[in-house]
Amino acid sequence: MDFDALKAAARAALPAPSWEYYQGVADGRPDAEPDHEAWERIGIVPRVMQSLTGVDSTLELGGAALRTPVMVAATAAHGLAHPEGEVASSRGAAAAGALLVYSSSAAVEVGVFGAAGPGPWWAQVYLMRDRALSDDYVARCVAAGAQALVLTVDLSGGLAEAPFREDARARLSALPANFPGLGWARMTAGIDSDLRPEHISDLAEAAGLPVYVKGILHPDDATSAVDAGAAGIIVSNHGRRQVAGVIPTAVALAGVAKAVEKRVPVLVDGGIRSGGDVLRALALGATAVGVGRPVLWALATAGAAGVGSVLEGLTAELRQAMAATGAGSLTSINRSMVRVPVG
Repeated sequence: MDFDALKAAARAALPAPSWEYYQGVADGRPDAEPDHEAWERIGIVPRVMQSLTGVDSTLELGGAALRTPVMVAATAAHGLAHPEGEVASSRGAAAAGALLVYSSSAAVEVGVFGAAGPGPWWAQVYLMRDRALSDDYVARCVAAGAQALVLTVDLSGGLAEAPFREDARARLSALPANFPGLGWARMTAGIDSDLRPEHISDLAEAAGLPVYVKGILHPDDATSAVDAGAAGIIVSNHGRRQVAGVIPTAVALAGVAKAVEKRVPVLVDGGIRSGGDVLRALALGATAVGVGRPVLWALATAGAAGVGSVLEGLTAELRQAMAATGAGSLTSINRSMVRVPVG
């Protein structure tokens, strides 16, 4: 897929404050793509004479039967890209047979989102210092039909904020008061920074849902989360929005997967721009991959159909890469199919 063209089209379609919010990063280099560049540095090693008779990209994840391991990562404020916001994104994901993670900073309230009949979806959640706020939100997600929770643990709440956030707020304030999507805003100062592993099992027990922990980059943190009851790990650097100089997820993934030792699924997002990137991630131990900003670009330019096109395009490229490497199924993709640069 030509993501450069899609990105340029979205930039032209969106109001400047919306574009700058979506692209905001902590180091002030929104046009840089270090996460994607890290994936591209990983070489793909084709395998031959593997008795390949077909290519199957389906999987089951969290009880959902999916046609693709490419999923919509949690991203805020889809209403800035399209009047129907997350409802349009969910239609595109469902058409592609993909999982979607609903953001706690969504433009569409979760009850309305659930009533729209989305395909399989998980709900992203932050724990707030005022637990009544978290409890109410989680209860509404459960009632709306979320199949799992994604506890995001890499935002420090009131202790500090990434440098881009004040600029982002200023740019968003330039939008008309009735612009679709402005209702999503949350005060990050209310997020609890005093997170501990035991909060994972507490949340799972209270919600009656599996909890995936997102924002993991260090193998020891992955081990702690799994030991505490996490149903899965999501390797993510939050789109480079929190820490300048943060390592690419392509660099972190293999170490996290090794630490987890296949006890739970490991997912990854950040910089996925091709089916080859998806194959690289799966070879390094991921079960599925999330796509964030490209979904927003597609939503801004072509609505639900655009979202579906991105997911289906990446899946088609993945299937081509699988055929070229002798992998007939996702489970047959393995570490021998990639070479990671040393140093």
